Amino acid sequence: MEQPSLKHPPIKDNLVTTLNKMGYMLAKPDSLNQAFIDFALITEAPILDIGCAYGVATLPALEKGATVIANDLDQRHLILLVSQVPVSFLERLRLKPGRMPDDLDFPEGSLGAVLASRVLNFIHPTKLEESFHKIFKWLRKGGRFFYLGGSPWFGTYRSFIPLYKKNKKKGTLWPGFIENVREYASPERAANLPEFVTLLDKDEVKHLMTQAGFTIQALSYTSVLPCFSFVAGYARVSVQGENIMEPVFSLLKTSRRQGWGSLGH
Repeated sequence: MEQPSLKHPPIKDNLVTTLNKMGYMLAKPDSLNQAFIDFALITEAPILDIGCAYGVATLPALEKGATVIANDLDQRHLILLVSQVPVSFLERLRLKPGRMPDDLDFPEGSLGAVLASRVLNFIHPTKLEESFHKIFKWLRKGGRFFYLGGSPWFGTYRSFIPLYKKNKKKGTLWPGFIENVREYASPERAANLPEFVTLLDKDEVKHLMTQAGFTIQALSYTSVLPCFSFVAGYARVSVQGENIMEPVFSLLKTSRRQGWGSLGH
């Protein structure tokens, strides 16, 4: 029997569902993705897009002239990505299927930048420290790590907030770990999410980053998903002073090996 051809899922509310039910890809680059894309003009080393899905950041980075290593857990996403790449760009695209951190490894100091956008929340907390350490090791001097991830104030999991606060007060390790997403997310959202998620607050992300060796260049709550509802009481946690609809983390990092540097976005 002939297999049906792969099709790119439709865009709804600026989101595209993933084929493996691992969340959503933004239909257009947000400010952090765009900063990663713009950095392609600065670095000559290959850049890594972890959990690239259909290529919302990979494709524009290739257009900028970057050599991009596109990683995703689902090879079908990579097939759809390749189908969108002009033939003249293919020699600068490297595919690396697999799960972070176990399936990925690169030579030390070989990458110019790494993007992990809305991906590392789906790694079990016992693997988080290893993941951040690996990324630091892979980056060259002055390399940048662009991170975006869900916080405990994520609107999708608003009903989890009381338990998160209790976990935090008790000193629970990884208080934002939700073992069964379906207990807290709406059925519509849960249908396209994995079984568990690790929501990280600013202190936890800062700890993971600094412990790995990074110097923090920017750390804030920011709004990237205006189609979602906000969590009352935390709607203004933003360095941009925006009225936040769904608070998440935005991090821009540079390796201590070369100090701070600068990058506007």
